[in-house]
Amino acid sequence: MTDNLITAEQARKLAGPTVEEHVQSACEMIKLAAEQKKRKTILREDLWVRGAYNNTPDYQHAKQMLEDLGFVVKFHYEERQFVDMYTVIEW
Repeated sequence: MTDNLITAEQARKLAGPTVEEHVQSACEMIKLAAEQKKRKTILREDLWVRGAYNNTPDYQHAKQMLEDLGFVVKFHYEERQFVDMYTVIEW
């Protein structure tokens, strides 16, 4: 019977990161890129690729959060021999 029990921490890990956690991670990448004197960074995590391609509500929310902070958020899609998809954040 106790085999079916799960802790809240285990459930959070199974559920994956929240939109806010994705944005926080993106902000960390932005900071690293800015420290290297760059003006953009590329995000390739699932939310920023599949979420962007499918224009999911989570992607829309994350995109809006970054835009509200003043960033330009663009989805890149290029189809050649393989498809190349990612989200570009510019400042």
